[in-house]
Amino acid sequence: MKEERDLIRLKEIGLYLKDLRLAAGLSQDELAAKCDLTKSNISNIENGKKDYFFTTFLEYAKGLNLHPKKLLEQDFNFLNRY
Repeated sequence: MKEERDLIRLKEIGLYLKDLRLAAGLSQDELAAKCDLTKSNISNIENGKKDYFFTTFLEYAKGLNLHPKKLLEQDFNFLNRY
């Protein structure tokens, strides 16, 4: 695992997830109440401070009432490096 590479990816994805949450009009507390995540977990994910399991990703989608594929429908900058 390359930590610097992973941190860049996690921060970019986290910002996108935060944008989706804000577009849904939800606070971190409100999102946490809609899924099996804590406010602390949501904060760490959105700030790119925590890597997470796929099941966490699914819970985040559930809380936003979105299909999980919607969370990946973004032209992330790190993808341009491939």
